[in-house]
Amino acid sequence: MSLESWKQESIEYARQLLRKARQDNLKPPPNMKLVEWADAYRYLSQGASSEAGKWKTSNVEVCRGPMEAYSDPHVKIITVMCCTQLMKTELINNIVGYHIDLDPAPMIVMQPNEKLGEAWSKDRLATMIRDTPALKGKIKGDKILHKTFAGGHVSIVGSNAPGDLAMRPVRVVLCDETDKYPASAGDEGDPISLIAERQATFWNSKLLHVCSPTVEGRSRIALEYSHSDQRIFEVPCPYCGHREEMTWDHVVIPKDEGGKKLPKKAHYACPKCTAEWTEPQRQKAIKQGTWRATKPFTGHAGFNVSKLASPWETIGQLAEKWLKAQGNPQLLKTFINTQLAQTWKQKGDAPEWKRLYDRRDTYTIGTVPEGVLFLTAAADVQKDRVEVEIVGWGRGKRSWSIDYIVIPGRIETQEVQDKLSKIVTGTWTHKCGVQMSLLRFAIDTGYNAQVIYNWTRNHIGIVMPVKGMPPGPYPILCRPTWVDLNYEGKHIQKGIQIWGVGTDAAKTEIYGLLQLSFTKDNEQSSEPPPGYCRFPEYNEDYFKMLTAEQLVEKKTKRGMQYVWDKFRERNEALDCRVYNRAAAAAVGIDRFEEEHWRELEAGLGKKPDKPEKAASKKPARKRTRKGTWIRR
Repeated sequence: MSLESWKQESIEYARQLLRKARQDNLKPPPNMKLVEWADAYRYLSQGASSEAGKWKTSNVEVCRGPMEAYSDPHVKIITVMCCTQLMKTELINNIVGYHIDLDPAPMIVMQPNEKLGEAWSKDRLATMIRDTPALKGKIKGDKILHKTFAGGHVSIVGSNAPGDLAMRPVRVVLCDETDKYPASAGDEGDPISLIAERQATFWNSKLLHVCSPTVEGRSRIALEYSHSDQRIFEVPCPYCGHREEMTWDHVVIPKDEGGKKLPKKAHYACPKCTAEWTEPQRQKAIKQGTWRATKPFTGHAGFNVSKLASPWETIGQLAEKWLKAQGNPQLLKTFINTQLAQTWKQKGDAPEWKRLYDRRDTYTIGTVPEGVLFLTAAADVQKDRVEVEIVGWGRGKRSWSIDYIVIPGRIETQEVQDKLSKIVTGTWTHKCGVQMSLLRFAIDTGYNAQVIYNWTRNHIGIVMPVKGMPPGPYPILCRPTWVDLNYEGKHIQKGIQIWGVGTDAAKTEIYGLLQLSFTKDNEQSSEPPPGYCRFPEYNEDYFKMLTAEQLVEKKTKRGMQYVWDKFRERNEALDCRVYNRAAAAAVGIDRFEEEHWRELEAGLGKKPDKPEKAASKKPARKRTRKGTWIRR
């Protein structure tokens, strides 16, 4: 071949390569929807998923509906209110991977805080990019909280960082664990509303909310779901073909001959033909499930599904969790929220006063019934009176109101202070005959705090001045602060301390416990549930004060927030109960172990019903110099 011919062929070959390169660059991406892309290209990572390898939507049939809704151009907002460990995280991962590979766009993934955002980026996003071949090499800028690719980026932000929420326009917003978001991002308002404003310039924007619900009336994801077309996941009965959403009401937990429930033999029963499903039949029904909207569609698609539709957890495993939660309000709340994907209902957070009035006990006011193991008291100080409640506490945080006392007069007078001191040093007769004294006396410092501090100096060790904390995620009892100063302006150790009380947390717990029910006909055969509150024959006014508040959504300087609001003029009984709960926390009731309850029982001269258990591997609580584990 001549040199000239070789040059001509080389030039032609180069032209062919150039034409091919241009064709490849101008070639549009395949017209695939999210489900199609995930089934074709997505891989699950080892360690981040129970089943590593190729993604198959048919293995998680409940995820098909939200993924199809995301690809629907008519859907602008998607809300997924579902149980834990089912599809929420992988749905977000699929969306992010789809946009990186086929449909470049600016995206934001919002987590409750930056720390959780970093964890998602490292544990989920990075591993997906590593193990999905279609995504390899497409990330150019690779920071933990900001990754760029041709035509777009994905930023990970915390819901509590207002600057991050308003810094750049985005087309896709993916909000994870929305019920853990603060009511306001700093002083700028609702974090989701802030970030949604960044989508205004995109005609094809998408907004996704995913989370398990929490308390009714306070759950952000439940509120969003209520604004959607409220789709439910229906499955066919393997016997009669009837299609219906699976609900916990139709789970059957059989009993043995002795009446003991057998969770491992639990099964689902068709609500129409009552046929009992085997576990393989339930699994097959789930794969044949479909979504049905129960409200008109207005651009917002909502999905709600429980673990009854999970391919990874059996009915028997769920039944075990359900039985374990019985009698424990917190465990039951967790089960309903995270397993059944339903809100925890507290009936407006304020129980009806008439129901509490009608279930009063007959023990005499001022006496201590059987079951009480220690006493606390709390005082709510008003301008013209002081109201005091004495409360008895027993195992399982069960409580008894022992007495409710109103002392007329101003706290500044010696007469009122002497009457308060008499209560602090007083005793009450237990049913077994033992005289009991108070372990803690909490007094509100909201009115004339200095007078209360001066009076407290006569009763250091028992009296604890308290102050309600502002709305926020505070514990029931907060760290105390010193208030006494010496001539140099320094805090005097062992002087007066003021204890913060998380009133939001205390009221939420108290109202939840007041909702508990117990049939008096069964008193001889069983105990009331843990946390059950008992009252003597007080008048109607007491119960109206106890139920005088409810949790409502109000507009504040920080945006829309849930706050406790009085709907009756007087609420002193509720305040006294809140401060009594803080006093019990100061005694240590939240950390009591069996040895502590037995020591309290021994102080009443009671012998244990059962032999002592073997010594626990956990070290016993360190005793103070006074020879007791009770905090002084």
